[in-house]
This record gives sequence, structure tokens and C-alpha cells, in this order.
Amino acid sequence: MAKYFIYPNANLYSADPVGGDQTGGTTDFDADATSATNETRLTDVSIATAAGMPAQYDTVQFDLTASGNTIDSIAVYSTATNTNDLDWYANDSATTSAYATGITGSSMDTVSAGWTVRTGVTVSSSSPATRYYYMRQSVGTNNTLTEVILGTQLSLTNVTLSGQEGTNYGNDLMVSHGGNEFSNQRHGGKKFWNFSLEHINSSYKTSLETMRDAVDGAHYKFLYYDGSSYNYVRMSDDSLRFKEIAYGVYDTTIKLTEQLS
Repeated sequence: MAKYFIYPNANLYSADPVGGDQTGGTTDFDADATSATNETRLTDVSIATAAGMPAQYDTVQFDLTASGNTIDSIAVYSTATNTNDLDWYANDSATTSAYATGITGSSMDTVSAGWTVRTGVTVSSSSPATRYYYMRQSVGTNNTLTEVILGTQLSLTNVTLSGQEGTNYGNDLMVSHGGNEFSNQRHGGKKFWNFSLEHINSSYKTSLETMRDAVDGAHYKFLYYDGSSYNYVRMSDDSLRFKEIAYGVYDTTIKLTEQLS
């Protein structure tokens, strides 16, 4: 299976999500503090605490701060499976989510425990709105969503990969005066991946730099799909430093560490 990253839009964290509702058949988004709850948790770069959408038609608005911020992937993390419909819409208006203008390929009839991901999504060509994205609880309720990523998929297909992977267990070993060993475990197992990307062209170098800049190096977390599952990761600050080995040809490395929350 192909391996790839899904990283957030560079402006996703510039403005807090706004909770509200979109009742009945109207297209109006009404900001309402009594509707969706804890909506800021959806972009707090943590999967520890859930937001709430306690009523049908509760909606959360994500402002990418400027028109032209297109995305091709949507990911949500849930603490449990929910079979109520979760739909996505976009509009350049802060008050009209125009749910009749959806995002092709984005519908989530079931949100699974863990990450639910939609790649290759596109805003309707008849209304290519790209500033405001709306998450609407179209059926029932949902109080299990802890994080949302609106962003871009970057494939690792056709790239020479070498390196290592494993698990760090956060153990501190101490030796007593008599030679007995004691272990203090600071956290559970955290997977890591150290990749060497060799002989990449300038176009792919630019794509990697765009991802690096969008997450500000080690600052923001993102997703790594390893061919079978999604992993919430952080990249080291010394990742994606490029060495030109021939004209327009580069080598670089990426160091990833799994994030537990």
C-alpha cells in the first residue's frame, strides 16, 4: 500500500472554530454558543478532549482566513464509532454555509473510533469557496470528536525510502549502589520512523518544503499513513534539510514520532 502524509492547511490554526447551528432547510449559519460546545478543542492539536454537537444540525465553522485556501483531504478523530451523518460544506461567506454546495467525497456516514479520513475531496466547481469550511451534524448527535485536520495529502509513492522504525518506551534506568537496576517509565510505547529520502527532484522538494512550513517544523502534528493505519505524528525540527547531490537532485531525511494525545 502507498504511504502518505496528511498535513493541515497552513491557516487552520489562525482562527478558532466557531460553533453554531443551521436549522431546518436554511443555508444560514448562526453562531450560537449554546449549540456546538468546546468547538475550540477541534483544532487544539490534541486528541485528548472532545467537542460536542448535542443536537441535529449543530455546525462548526472553520475559517482558513483567506479565500483561495483549497484542501484535498479531511480527517477527524473520534473516541468512539458514531453512525450519524457528518457532512462538510464550504462557502466564502461567514454566515451562509450553503449546504446544498457540498464538498465532493467528504461525506462521513459513519465516523469510526480513531481517525476517519477522506482524501481527494473537492469543493463543487459551481461554487469553489475556500475560506470557510463547515462541519454539520446532519443526523442525530455526536459528542466524540476531538480533532479536525483540513489539509493536503502528500504521497510518498515513487520515492526511494530507507531508514529505521521502532518504538520508544520512555524508560529511565537507574542502578543502585549494590548494582540493582530500577526502571521508571515516563510513558507508554511511542512508535518512531526515521526516513531517508534519496534522489528527489526539485518539484517534490518544493512539496516537502510546503508541508514542513505548514506544520512549522516540530510545532504542529499531522498524519502519517504507513500503508495500513493512520498515525498521529510530530516531525523533528531537523527534518527536511536538503543536500543537493546533483543539479536539481536532493537527499533529505524525515524523523517522525507518534503522538499519544
